[in-house]
This record gives sequence, structure tokens and C-alpha cells, in this order.
Amino acid sequence: MSDLTYPACIRDLYESEILGEAVFLALVEIAKNPRERYHLGTLLQLETETKARLRPFLFERGVSLNEAMDLTVVDGAVEGYRALDWQEFAAANIPIVEGFLSRFEAIFDVGPAKDRDILQSMVHHEASILKWVTKESEGISRGSLDDVIAQLQYPLPVPAEA
Repeated sequence: MSDLTYPACIRDLYESEILGEAVFLALVEIAKNPRERYHLGTLLQLETETKARLRPFLFERGVSLNEAMDLTVVDGAVEGYRALDWQEFAAANIPIVEGFLSRFEAIFDVGPAKDRDILQSMVHHEASILKWVTKESEGISRGSLDDVIAQLQYPLPVPAEA
């Protein structure tokens, strides 16, 4: 991730969504059951919608919309998902999500007042993923996706098996 020079650092927000989208797309394709497919698909939808929502913000500030970036970490996420059970996989991802949340909070702190709403929405976005991954790691499935779903304009239909 880049330094905190604003507005260049907001590219980190966009790249996190590109990466998240690639990871969740790969995982939804190999989901172990309908519930996990729904959860991973819902997170994929959040990353996709958020990426699209960020484009006008970046464009207005002259930040590149190019999506080319190193996505080799996707393979590691796939390997981790295959090797671990659901709760272990969720637990293994807590520090990763905490790192993104910390970065988003730092970007919020350096952003100008006129950008506060969208920067705060990104902090909320990542906090909702942290809530999900934490609850799932603890075996608490009820309501784990609620904050994620609340941000979606186009939520996925809940399958009967989820």
C-alpha cells in the first residue's frame, strides 16, 4: 500500500476492492456448501458494488481507475480455504481484515472534510467485514452478514440451504 499522501492514498481503497473481488470470486467458485457459497457471494457483491461506488470519487480526484494489479495472493486465499474448516478460515482472515480497517481509518484521518462521508463509508465497509469474519470464527452465524447486506443495493437471494 502507498503512503498517506492524499488523494493518491485513496487508490488503496480501490485496490482493496479489486483484490477483495478477485478473492471472493475465486472462493465462491469452490465453495464447500450452499451456506458458504452464499456468504462468499454476498462478500463478492459488496466488493463489486463498493468498487463501482468508488469510481466517480477517484475519477473526480484524478486517481487512476486501472484495475491491473498483482493478484497472486488470491491463490493463497484459495489454498487456505481448501485446507481449513470454515471457522478456522474465518479466524485466519481476522488479522488481514484488521489491517485493511486500520489503513482505511488512517486514510479517513488524512482526508479533507469534503470527503468524510465516502471515507467513513469505507471504514464502515471494512468494519462490517471484520464483524462478519469475527462472528463466523466464533461459530456465531446468526446476523453475521447483517451489516454487509445493509450496504448492498443488489443483495443476493438467500438460498433455502443457507
